[in-house]
Amino acid sequence: MKKFLPGLLLMGLVACSSNQRMSDYSQPESQSDLAPKSSTTQFQPQPLLSKASSMPLNLLSSSKNGQVSPSEPSNFMTLMGQNGALLTVWALAKRNWLWAYPNIYSQDFGNIRNWKIEPGKHREYFRFVNQSLGTCIEAYGNGLIHDTCSLDKLAQEFELLPTDSGAVVIKSVSQGRCVTYNPVSPTYYSTVTLSTCDGATEPLRDQTWYLAPPVLEATAVN
Repeated sequence: MKKFLPGLLLMGLVACSSNQRMSDYSQPESQSDLAPKSSTTQFQPQPLLSKASSMPLNLLSSSKNGQVSPSEPSNFMTLMGQNGALLTVWALAKRNWLWAYPNIYSQDFGNIRNWKIEPGKHREYFRFVNQSLGTCIEAYGNGLIHDTCSLDKLAQEFELLPTDSGAVVIKSVSQGRCVTYNPVSPTYYSTVTLSTCDGATEPLRDQTWYLAPPVLEATAVN
């Protein structure tokens, strides 16, 4: 037994050394570091689904006073980047940033990833209403937030510019800049920013989005 003790001690020291080297290379990621700073931004570890009772989907429709009511699931869609990431709410409180998350990493988000496209106050523009929260996408600073819908808010109006790939470029009417994301983000999510409109499809910068079907909970068929 004594013959094996030195060998076992040596193996333990090597394992500890290897673990230390691996931990030295790990890169901590902070989601709050990736978005413009704002006193209105509140970051949470994950979306907290509302406990309020919801209206049956068959009673949903939009009203003329600018307040949003529910609607049939077929009236909703996702805004999907070329890498499959979906534009989504992350923190449920109003005036928080929007992000782009792949479906596989945002299944717990539920319907906050779905949007309804509606005419804006001006005929040629549109606004996007969240299915779960009833809030609207709004251009703010260098990115997008979600806030109470109002037809009088120009920051909530967007122009859809078609491309020859079937995708669209989403242009903020108030800022004249376009919604941009990183299609090869090193994290499982991507920041969403506003930048000069050029229809970019570069490796680290993309402005093309697809109006895709909504993500819905699937039911297994026995």
